[in-house]
Amino acid sequence: MKIYRLCVVFLVLVFFSVFPVFADNPEPDASIVIKQTALNKFLEAIGPLSNKERFSVAGVRGEYVWEIRNPRIVLESDRARFEGDVSVKVPSLRISYTAPARGEVSVRYDLDSNRIKVRVTRASFDVVVKVLGKRLKVAEVDLARFYTIAFDFPGPKPFESFVEVTLPDKRKKDIRITTVPVLRIEKGQIVVGSELRYSPSDKR
Repeated sequence: MKIYRLCVVFLVLVFFSVFPVFADNPEPDASIVIKQTALNKFLEAIGPLSNKERFSVAGVRGEYVWEIRNPRIVLESDRARFEGDVSVKVPSLRISYTAPARGEVSVRYDLDSNRIKVRVTRASFDVVVKVLGKRLKVAEVDLARFYTIAFDFPGPKPFESFVEVTLPDKRKKDIRITTVPVLRIEKGQIVVGSELRYSPSDKR
């Protein structure tokens, strides 16, 4: 029974030990994975976002409407990006076009809340019109103002810091469990794991 309990505690720690720092060794002993598809399913459920805004630049005044479709988060080696397809309309000037939106996404672990947080930090595109044959930038829209959506995943702290082991002579021995955490962004996924370390302990 003691061995069974030790195995259970080991598995719990393997799958749920998450901390806000990085290990020197980039390879965890064991890990959990957050897939890119999990993030994008959430964006898909939200659907397209749109907004109407006014501009006044160099004596040119008007109103533009933008809508973003197919928003997505792309996970690459050591980097997370935001991508989307934006349609822009300036009705008063009969202008309509599409443009890409590109930006950065932060991935971090918050110790106080014990959460893995994924946030769109910047994703901008320009609103451009033509006046007398010349291109004029009338606005820059940062979609991070609108994508204040919280992608939060639980990152439970270890349930146990010690394990009690019964020795053959019936004596009991405490084993301290410590972890060296790993948080890594790979192609298509976020890997969160730990290196587990065990050491004898005389007291809790």
